[in-house]
Amino acid sequence: MAKSPGYAGYMLTVDLTAKSHEINELPRELIEGYLGGKGFASKILYDQLPVGCDPLSPENMLVLACGPLTGTLAPTGCRSILATKSPLTGIWLDSNCGGTFGPELKATGFDLVIVKGRAEQPVMIKIDDQNVEIADAAGLWGLDTFSATDRIKEQLGDDFNVAVIGPAGEKQVLMSAVQAEARSFGRGGSGAVFGSKNLKAIAVRGTESVEIADYAEFIKENQEAYNEIAINPDTGGARPKYGTSSIYSFIKEAGVLPIKNFQGGDYDGNDETNERRLKEELFEQDRACFACPIACSKYSRVKTGPYKDKFVEGPEFENFWSFGAQCGNSELGSIAYAEYLCDYYGIDAISAGNAIGFVMECFEKGIISEEELGFKAGFGNHEALIKIIQLIGEDKGMGRIVGQGVRKSAEHFGKETGSFAMHVKGLELPAYDPRGAVGMGLAYATSDRGGCHLRAWPVGAEVLSHDGRLDPREVEFKAELVKTDQDWFNIINSLGLCLFSIFALGHNQITDLTYALTGRDSFSSAKKLLTIGERISNLIRLFNIREGITAADDTLPPRLLNETLPSGPSKGVTVPLKQMLEEYYLVRGWDEKGVPKSTKLERLGLK
Repeated sequence: MAKSPGYAGYMLTVDLTAKSHEINELPRELIEGYLGGKGFASKILYDQLPVGCDPLSPENMLVLACGPLTGTLAPTGCRSILATKSPLTGIWLDSNCGGTFGPELKATGFDLVIVKGRAEQPVMIKIDDQNVEIADAAGLWGLDTFSATDRIKEQLGDDFNVAVIGPAGEKQVLMSAVQAEARSFGRGGSGAVFGSKNLKAIAVRGTESVEIADYAEFIKENQEAYNEIAINPDTGGARPKYGTSSIYSFIKEAGVLPIKNFQGGDYDGNDETNERRLKEELFEQDRACFACPIACSKYSRVKTGPYKDKFVEGPEFENFWSFGAQCGNSELGSIAYAEYLCDYYGIDAISAGNAIGFVMECFEKGIISEEELGFKAGFGNHEALIKIIQLIGEDKGMGRIVGQGVRKSAEHFGKETGSFAMHVKGLELPAYDPRGAVGMGLAYATSDRGGCHLRAWPVGAEVLSHDGRLDPREVEFKAELVKTDQDWFNIINSLGLCLFSIFALGHNQITDLTYALTGRDSFSSAKKLLTIGERISNLIRLFNIREGITAADDTLPPRLLNETLPSGPSKGVTVPLKQMLEEYYLVRGWDEKGVPKSTKLERLGLK
């Protein structure tokens, strides 16, 4: 087929069992109906993944996908998607990664790569333009992510981009991640799926370009988009200055920052732990992804204390929280080192910090003893924090339990620990306490991959918005907000943009960018794009239903429903989930059991 503007035009299927690969044209109907990235992955996995398959079996699949804006001049057009059935949750998983891997993958000529089967021995998939090889990787097995990446580049060349697992993925730790050169396909255990397939890495190098339907208009739209990002107080001010932690003080002051495993309250050093201290004590250099004017990533080095000279590209806001307030820890050096270790071993840092906070509460309640653990591990113990991450990465001792996530950890420890295991559908919660912004509770409960802030972000309208702010403790309009966010976030994750772009760019501006690039009438209005986003939401809901999800799973940890915050602006509040959920199902066009109605599926072309 002739190359379609915005698309590389081809898809690659690699069968590790058969030691073979196949190249096919990218179907036009896939483009029209699902746009790219997450949309492509939803259709492929729904159609091709065996129902009920073990996520760590050869039957599971990995889908890497780019969007039409990936690898273009569009601001933040750097993202790619890795989707699979999650070994941590047993349901849908897509993880999103920035940096340079996605643009390089698209430059090989492939918008989509599907990996099936299981290799007999460790392998690496090498994609050099459209030359594909399943190469021996026995010499890479056992290496950390940094060493493995360096070794691959020594063998293939520095111009290759590498997505790789570390020891955690090899040992199939359920919260293991796939690292792509200081960036992560982080959540849900995709690293364990790599490990189960004996797949150490995917290395890509490409020289193909992207065609543009209306070059002059695309350049004009890009200029306007870059200007909007530059003048926005977040993307052009606070975020470039303080990185992703620019919102830390706002979240804390609004009473939304979870503390000590969502118990609330305060912890030693909390008043001094903020984005300004992070910048003053750790930041050394700005870092940016491909085509990104925001440069929210920061290279940090510890200047003093027990972790002197430890370094990391970060810490990111979520990890600043997960290894900080979540664990009652204000030792910045340990927070930086903890994030580095997660990158080194290939571990999702949100899940790791959440799970360590759970362990610390268990320790303080006497459920886990010092003898059982091998060391003391109460809140604020940064040495214990580091030890537990190392145990998770090496799959040893207590790490063999904790690395399987808080849901399985609670099942192991019993004694009603499930009441404070902070997850939804098996995925550990991130850095927003929904008792202080109840819309986030609905977003967590209905997220397609479990407890996640990247499927909808109502907290922005609840506590961060300067205009039209919604009452953070009222249920009105929250169902509509979450539903629209979810559908639009599907579009952003299908286009290949970073979600930070939408802090400055509205629906129409992103639509104009997409239409100028692709020239497709089906992408010519925000309404048409939102219909595609809604189609993706409903298809993934169908995927999860057939994997066993019911309305009973659209819930929150008991702590958030039954325990009030002890202090702060939301003192005395719990999450009124039932009313919001009923409204959400109504707005979605789902029945009272959370199943999409036939009329909805027919309208979306899913029936």
